[in-house]
Amino acid sequence: MPHGHEKKGKHCRTDFPGWKKIPLGGVITEPGSSTKYDTGNWTRQTCKWKKETCINCNLCWPVCPHDAIKVDKDGNMAGVDESKCTACTLCVSACPTNPKSLEIVNKKKASI
Repeated sequence: MPHGHEKKGKHCRTDFPGWKKIPLGGVITEPGSSTKYDTGNWTRQTCKWKKETCINCNLCWPVCPHDAIKVDKDGNMAGVDESKCTACTLCVSACPTNPKSLEIVNKKKASI
């Protein structure tokens, strides 16, 4: 191979400008544009949180693509932000309680 095109490992090239090795996986701690925009204003449904059955497992928080799950300063579930929730059901699917602590409901007043 010509100089500058050496292979490192089976499928890994390190001769590209700006290349650096980074760790696999990770957690997105600041969701994209959802913190700046109300993503839930176009849907007629939202997610309702039932505090009485919630076990504060926080499995709903990382799966919410719109930053709609509210968590207090101590890391406990604090509710759902209706202005961000798009009723995608990901949090409901992640909820391990029976009955579920999160459910999709119709909004009282849709702003579509």
